[in-house]
Amino acid sequence: MSSIWTKARKNTPEIDCSLCGFPTCATFARLLVTENIEITKCPIISLEDYSDKQEELTRISTDSRNITKPAPEQPEGGVLLSKPCMDSPDLLMAEMRIFNGVRPGSPQRFGVLDPVILCWLLDCVSSRYQDMRCSKELAYAWGDIEETKVHILRDGRVRMRRAKGKDHALESFRIIERTVIGATICNCCGHDLFSVLVGLAPPPTEETHTVLKAGSTISINSEQIEWNLKNQSMEVDLGKRMLNLIEPIYDVLTSQLDLMISGDFTSENTFDTRPQICKFIGMMLESSTQEYVTVFLKGLAHAHFLDNALQGLAELRQLTNEQQVNTGFVIELLKNAQKKSLSDYETTSLDNSLILMVAHASRVERGLSLYEKWI
Repeated sequence: MSSIWTKARKNTPEIDCSLCGFPTCATFARLLVTENIEITKCPIISLEDYSDKQEELTRISTDSRNITKPAPEQPEGGVLLSKPCMDSPDLLMAEMRIFNGVRPGSPQRFGVLDPVILCWLLDCVSSRYQDMRCSKELAYAWGDIEETKVHILRDGRVRMRRAKGKDHALESFRIIERTVIGATICNCCGHDLFSVLVGLAPPPTEETHTVLKAGSTISINSEQIEWNLKNQSMEVDLGKRMLNLIEPIYDVLTSQLDLMISGDFTSENTFDTRPQICKFIGMMLESSTQEYVTVFLKGLAHAHFLDNALQGLAELRQLTNEQQVNTGFVIELLKNAQKKSLSDYETTSLDNSLILMVAHASRVERGLSLYEKWI
């Protein structure tokens, strides 16, 4: 059954344009449910094509019950329980929990994992797991590692069956947690770890963002959060390897942007970002990178928003090719996105037919801006 979070997110535009002031539609949905922010903060939801979604969001936010629960106990290493399989005593059943930084017993407002980012990240573990599948609607992922059955739930639980002993289960959990830790949700502000690391989240309501304390087999190094290639203090080879994976995504974004500004809306992007992103996650699992895991998480967060920017460009190209929009206005928008001056456009004064274009251009501007600050 879909949770209230899934139902709320499904009734947003699901484009993560940030025009509402929040970096993702999932964050907007979470805060709509818990803090009763105004639906009108999202300028897209007021468009005629989204009228049904606006009605449903209003109902969800009005009818939502108290959904805060005490955070569960977090045993050392994240292991909740383990016992032999009934049909194979030499194999193990285990349940572990990805930690989102909320102290046991403290009020926990959201789920542990953002399903959209979870599925985005789990696309990259097919080399280690067979038939790994992830449902954003169910907030649930499942797959096999050799003969071991793995299930990942939005509350952070990782269930395994038929593991080849405790060490094997722990190593599998380590791989999973390091792969998906970017999807953890901050309890104090509702933003995901990626958004916090790149500075898109507001100042914490507590001493620090709870999500910066996330992880059972991993820990976030606060001193590395401000790391960039200009002030790098890590092994030069690691920095170059990381840049070599992200830079091609940025280069494709800027080259596609230049083409569209020149009036060429026919040259579609054929570059597949997934291999680059998956190699990035693979690097995070190497023993040589463990000291700098926060740096790599921040780099992966930038890759995530660059990927979203490419999707924004693709949407604008499609709208233009379908002659649903004015080409001249799109070019003007993209020039302003390139100059980081889209804030000059007040969506409240724009015709409804133009707002969606501004939203997609905003995705491009954000990707460019974040990367150029970081690099």
